[in-house]
Amino acid sequence: MKKLILIMLLAISLVTGLFAAPYYDAGSQMFTINAGPTVPFFAYNGKDNYTVFWPGLDNEETEKIENMNEYVGGIGSIAYQVFLNPWWAIGGELGYQFNYVAGTDIYASVPILFKASYYPVQTGRFDLPISLGVGLNYISFKDSSKLTFSAKLEVGGMFYFNDEWGLGVMAGVNFIPEIYLTDNRNVYSGIDAYIPITVSVAYRH
Repeated sequence: MKKLILIMLLAISLVTGLFAAPYYDAGSQMFTINAGPTVPFFAYNGKDNYTVFWPGLDNEETEKIENMNEYVGGIGSIAYQVFLNPWWAIGGELGYQFNYVAGTDIYASVPILFKASYYPVQTGRFDLPISLGVGLNYISFKDSSKLTFSAKLEVGGMFYFNDEWGLGVMAGVNFIPEIYLTDNRNVYSGIDAYIPITVSVAYRH
């Protein structure tokens, strides 16, 4: 019963926030630091034209290695955004992500993203941001490295203790394509996707 009441109060607060006067103004600024685990989601292999969802299984019938062979890693980032109006903010995000491959090797990426966020719920104490980031990503594994593209979609909730400082949780999907254009390498093109779940500390003014 207590859980039901809590859920109802949360739903009411969210709906109320949709119709409340916006908290932010054009020119408001926000700086966030994010850190947490990142879980492998799926990998598309262009060479064999198949997709494996984590953790995957070895298929003995087709003799394909249908296992991502990746493990939960970590991600951290810093972001800065400025509000264009009470609902939309734009800015940038710089991050670092790593995942273990085969238990010992490290797959690393450094995304540099342009970030746009929409704040449909903003009560002054609670925000519900929805963000999309697109940009470049420097990826490396063993002795090879490559500059590619990246995109991240995330949603979360932020609770503010006062007018400046807040703490929250963000979750989303991070897409990292690895594309080769030369004839002898284009068969190795593919897409990796991860689910980052981060704790976020925000400072706004």
